[in-house]
Amino acid sequence: MLEVPATAHAGINLLALDQLLQGPEKIQALIVIPNLQNPLGSIMPDANKARLVQVCAEHNTVLIEDDTYGDLVDTEQPLSTLKHWDRTDNVIYCASLNKTLAPGMRLGWISAGKWHERVEMLKHTQSRGCEALSQLAVSAFMKTPSYERYLRRLRKILTQQRQQMSAAITRYFPPGTCVTSPQGGTLLWVELPRHYSSMAFFHEALKVGIQISPGDIFSNTKRFDHFVRIGCGAPYSPRIDEALATLGQLLKNQD
Repeated sequence: MLEVPATAHAGINLLALDQLLQGPEKIQALIVIPNLQNPLGSIMPDANKARLVQVCAEHNTVLIEDDTYGDLVDTEQPLSTLKHWDRTDNVIYCASLNKTLAPGMRLGWISAGKWHERVEMLKHTQSRGCEALSQLAVSAFMKTPSYERYLRRLRKILTQQRQQMSAAITRYFPPGTCVTSPQGGTLLWVELPRHYSSMAFFHEALKVGIQISPGDIFSNTKRFDHFVRIGCGAPYSPRIDEALATLGQLLKNQD
């Protein structure tokens, strides 16, 4: 497994990817989140999306698109997908309602292009069956104007929660801490001053009942050791504010 660098502004680095694709080893497949990438929250520009699809098709590298977060963008205008530029059926498009509607329903879908039959067979042999009732109920809801109204309300709520969390992190965390400002979603990517260890931070937070995601789990290298991912999916409350203040104090204890 190879790691392709990405930035919080433009997503996956196409120059680095091109170098990998021209390397001695054949790259069989690429998994990418072009819209509100986890954990950076980045959105790839349309020109980059089109180029990514073209490059992978030229190298016969399967492009697996995870669009789980796309509907959580702040803007009313929907984000374009990689599948939009797919002219050779080389993109396997995957999406889900886990982050937008109801995680417990476990509903998602795949547009597998030329691998449709293969994916269908693997789904049948390696996964559980899909309950028809929940699919029919959600399908009926998504066809109504109520679903779009729900999404608009959800986006506004998440924007407010990200802003509140970001302000609290700035208030409580050590000087030099940087926080991304994603244009949607439920995640903040937090860069701590370099002398802090996110893994040590994770274990200390766990001792007091607070869960964060250390940067180490998002890379095969140690380059994100001083980063953490913090979720903003829950409504901001005095309890969350207290938890962030506690996290700030734990970091100061590392000094």
